[in-house]
Amino acid sequence: MNDNSKSLTKSQAIEQVASQMSGPLNFDEFTRQVLALWPSSAKNPKAGIRKALQYEYLGKNLLFLGEQTLIPIRFAMAGVQFRVSLTRQEIQRGWLFVYPALGYMAQQNQPVEEYRLEEVDGYPIPVNLITVKSKVKTLFGVSQVEQQAFDLNGWYKKHSLRRGDSLLVTVLDWETGRFRLETEPARTRQKHAAEIQARNQALADDVFQQLEATHDEKIWVQVAIPTAYARLKDSTAYPADHWLDVLEQDPRMSWTGNDIRYADWNSPFESMLHDMRGEPDQPVSAHQKRLSKQESRQVYRFKAAIWHQRSIWRRIEIQGGQTLSDLDRILRIAFQHDTTDHMSGFWKLVRRGQSRRFREVDLGSLNPFGEGEAADLKIANLAMNPGEAMKFVYDFGDWIVHRVELEAIDEPEEGRQYPHISGQNKPRYENCHFCEEEGRKSVATWICYDCSSDEEGDILLCDACMETHDEDHFLDELLY
Repeated sequence: MNDNSKSLTKSQAIEQVASQMSGPLNFDEFTRQVLALWPSSAKNPKAGIRKALQYEYLGKNLLFLGEQTLIPIRFAMAGVQFRVSLTRQEIQRGWLFVYPALGYMAQQNQPVEEYRLEEVDGYPIPVNLITVKSKVKTLFGVSQVEQQAFDLNGWYKKHSLRRGDSLLVTVLDWETGRFRLETEPARTRQKHAAEIQARNQALADDVFQQLEATHDEKIWVQVAIPTAYARLKDSTAYPADHWLDVLEQDPRMSWTGNDIRYADWNSPFESMLHDMRGEPDQPVSAHQKRLSKQESRQVYRFKAAIWHQRSIWRRIEIQGGQTLSDLDRILRIAFQHDTTDHMSGFWKLVRRGQSRRFREVDLGSLNPFGEGEAADLKIANLAMNPGEAMKFVYDFGDWIVHRVELEAIDEPEEGRQYPHISGQNKPRYENCHFCEEEGRKSVATWICYDCSSDEEGDILLCDACMETHDEDHFLDELLY
């Protein structure tokens, strides 16, 4: 090791190793080379290097093709093919809008003016970069925007492009923005419809798996899209559609403009705009399907437990045609919560891939009078299967959390009224603190928080002792 290497920072060491890569490299070997240039005394330097890659280098000059395989983007993207479906305006005017057509398919800091387009035979395509002004609909209303476009009118005429035709684009050089264009008549695309659909599905599945695997509930487009195309790169397969077209057709995800999120993600920004305009968010219940008589009659058996005290649970049975308002009330009764005060809310817990992590889909809140965004959402329309669960929160101040897991879906019992409490944990009764001091045993039914704080331990009382206890102390009923 020379003296110069000792003065390198972690970033400089990573950049030097990355610049010398000529193809895929195992992450362990990458780490070894970085540490040879930047000796670290950190307890887990590998984790620090991976974190630095995630926040500073992925999508800029490196990608992870797998959990342990790094590759420079310049190699990963070379040869990637995709389709650009031209709009009527682009065909008529002879334009190709730079974005979204070539978005995230070239190095981010590469000036568009330096992009190069080529024919299939390698000859350059004469282009003229123009600025097009157009009106678009935004959250704030209609706005005028400027978009850059390549004027390819002469080339379009040369190849007789017509409405419905597309362009097949091949990335030749990601660093310099060099692309090959070839025309795809509408009839050719139709001929390969099944192959295109299969490739589109593979692309969407790859992006969705990236979303499922991330710790956040979002993935950056500049990382996710090149990664997905690079993983599916195959010169023998017919090209997939443009990534934006693929995402727009996939019901699982949505593109926000900067990142990709789950389709059921609610933007706080949009909610704020709705509030400013006096427009309430559309409740989940507004999208309910009409239930059949059978679906409405079926009984959903839930096991509800205190989130951090699973030994305290109640079994609740409720019919598919009943609502979250009905479930909220029976849960309040089952866990001795006030039925006339405090807000509550439900979140559906959705497993992320094969991991043990879940994301929370907000179903809405309710007030104690059975009103709110979630009030009319029918149980059957939750589309839950046995083993799946919800989070129920009572009192947004104290934030008392419960886990409500669906155990089974059965037929109703004759003469049974729903919803109802069909079971609970075996109580583990505690003794009254004050009765024990007098040599007696009685079941405690209350806890005094003031005394518990002073004694640094739970001070429990029976009904009789509660009646004579300091009336200024804060007492709460025990739940068994």
